[in-house]
Amino acid sequence: MTPQGSGIWTWLRIDKADPTPMYAQIAEAIQALLRSGGLPPGSALPPERVLCEHLGVSRMTLRQAYDLLEREGLIQCQRGRGTFVSPRRINKQQQEMRSFTEEIRARGATPSSKLITFRTLRPGHAAREFFRLPEDEPVYEIERVRLADDTPLAIEKVEIPCYLCRGLADFDLARQSLYRILEEHYGLELARCVEEISAARPDRKHRQLLAAPRSAAILVIKRKTFTANDTPVEMGVTAYRGDLYQAIVRSVRAR
Repeated sequence: MTPQGSGIWTWLRIDKADPTPMYAQIAEAIQALLRSGGLPPGSALPPERVLCEHLGVSRMTLRQAYDLLEREGLIQCQRGRGTFVSPRRINKQQQEMRSFTEEIRARGATPSSKLITFRTLRPGHAAREFFRLPEDEPVYEIERVRLADDTPLAIEKVEIPCYLCRGLADFDLARQSLYRILEEHYGLELARCVEEISAARPDRKHRQLLAAPRSAAILVIKRKTFTANDTPVEMGVTAYRGDLYQAIVRSVRAR
């Protein structure tokens, strides 16, 4: 593949008299290029041989720079294909509770879903304790792939007590927002949630359903949702592609 905007690389230089390591200079210069918008998401970087000859550095030095940029999620090195600028990440604003559909629309993208499973089952111990359910009360388990502009972004699995929304299976959860259904059709006033965020390595399922690169981490968000009268209504786990999504937490110091 021919590098997009290949002429912009002619100005890229490093100062070998500078005490800053050469790989760090290269990484910083490429970061500046990305910030300027000179390399749009998905564009290819020049072949390593070409860039090494231009800069007068070894492949080891260039790969050190690439490793740094890849760890920061700015580029993706794909074996046998080359190195590409990573897609722009969607930022999750933690101070505001939104559904996936609401969040993606707020970012100017088009949300959609693919339903993997919808079933009714007896909850495990953790779900039964959270929802405060008797042993014979079932829950819905819903698993979907969530997409933004037709790009797989996350795998979401949620559990919801059946008694709160009988007949939920009649709705098209591949096309409709679950939160909107709960609020508009079942009169549940969703008010707050508690989220726990962690990172994980993508497994085979993540790579298959999300087309996640092996180098990309998975951002796992566990959510517990409550109504305005503190009724527990949802317990879910969403695994996001770390190269496409990041969470921003805004905190205020207590006085």
